[in-house]
Amino acid sequence: MVRFVDSAFKHGYNEDDFFEVLETGPLKLRSRRGLEGIYELLGRTHGGEYLHIAYRQEPDQTVVFHMRAMTTAEKARYRKR
Repeated sequence: MVRFVDSAFKHGYNEDDFFEVLETGPLKLRSRRGLEGIYELLGRTHGGEYLHIAYRQEPDQTVVFHMRAMTTAEKARYRKR
């Protein structure tokens, strides 16, 4: 189960964008800040937009709390993989 909090939509992206990124095989990373249970996804939507998504994994659900456009450095990292 996936739950979205209001802050996930702050930058104008929606639930469909999240699921499109999942379908396109994102790069999954542990939190760069070292936060336990927090993960980041770098991926693209079907329309070609590069997104950075942050979420936390809870026992019974995934909670998406942030979606935004990737930075130039994140795009380079994503493309390298």
